[in-house]
Amino acid sequence: MKKIVAMVIGALLLTSSFVFAADVEDPAEFPTRPITAWIPWGAGGGSDIVFRTLAEVFPDYSGGQPLLIRNVPGAAGAVGTAEYMSVARPDGYDFLTWAGAQTIKTHVSEVDYSVRDFAPVIKLISNYTYVLVRDDSPYQTVQDFVDDAQQRPGEISWGHAGTGGGGHLSSILFQRATDTEVVYVPFGGGGPAAAGLLAGDTEISMNIPPEGLSNIEAGQLRGLATLSPDRLEQIPDIPTAREQGYDVVYSQFRGVVTHKDTPPAIVERLHDILKACLEDPRVQEKYYDMIVIPTYAGSEEYGRANIEED
Repeated sequence: MKKIVAMVIGALLLTSSFVFAADVEDPAEFPTRPITAWIPWGAGGGSDIVFRTLAEVFPDYSGGQPLLIRNVPGAAGAVGTAEYMSVARPDGYDFLTWAGAQTIKTHVSEVDYSVRDFAPVIKLISNYTYVLVRDDSPYQTVQDFVDDAQQRPGEISWGHAGTGGGGHLSSILFQRATDTEVVYVPFGGGGPAAAGLLAGDTEISMNIPPEGLSNIEAGQLRGLATLSPDRLEQIPDIPTAREQGYDVVYSQFRGVVTHKDTPPAIVERLHDILKACLEDPRVQEKYYDMIVIPTYAGSEEYGRANIEED
C-alpha cells in the first residue's frame, strides 16, 4: 500500500511540475497575448493617464500585443494591490503599477503585503504635487488660504487621492509647513479628487499633474502652489510654495512591479518593452505636456530604492 501511495504522489508531483513548466513561456517569444496593467486607482488619475499613454505605443515594442488597463481603486491603492496579489500568475501577463503612495501605505496602514512581495520591473516617471482651487475661490495665494484656515481651523474641506497615499502625505506636510488644520476628504484616486473639487465637494485639493491640468487650461481650476523646488516650465504662472514662504517640496514616483515568482528573463523582457515605450518620442512629448518627468531606473536600482523606502 505504501508503495502505491508513493507512486501516486510521485505521479501527481510530476504532472503538476509538467503543467507549471508548460505554463512558463519562452522569454524570446514573450508576449504572445495581451498584457494587463493593474492600476489600483480610479480612471483619470495620475497613474491611469501615465499608463494609458504608454499603452498607445506598447504594441510597437511588444510584437503587436496590446496593453490592457484594469482600474481597481480603493484605500489608496490597497484594494487593487491586494486583488492583484490574489489572482496574478507569475507569467508576466499581469503587472502592477506601483506609486510612491503604495509604499507609504505599507507604513501607515495594516496591509497584507510589502514591497518585498513583488519583483521590481522598472521605475518610469516622477512628478510634483500641486495645490488646486476652483477658479471662483477667494484664495488667490497660499497666504490667503493660511489666513482663512487659521481663523477657522478644522473647517476647510481638503481633497486628496486617498488616505495613506502620496496626496495625503503631501497634504500633511503642507499643513505642517503652513501651521493649518483642515478636514481631509479622501477620494478613490487623484482624478476623482480633482472632479470633487470641480463639483464643489471640497474647497481645495492636493493633486499631481496631469490630474486637473485640463481644468486649469479651461479656466475652471487654479493652482495656488506647486510643491516643486522651482516653478514648473509648463505652468510658469503657478508659484512654488517655497517662494511664497513655505518650504515644502514633494514628488512621487511611478513604476511597475510583478509577481515575485515571475522568471527573471520575463521580468527583463517586460523591462525592455516598457523602457522602449518610455523612450518613444511620442510618449516623451505627451509626458512633457502633462508635466510628467521621465526618471528611469532599472529593475535592480528600482528594487533597492523601494526596499530602502520600505
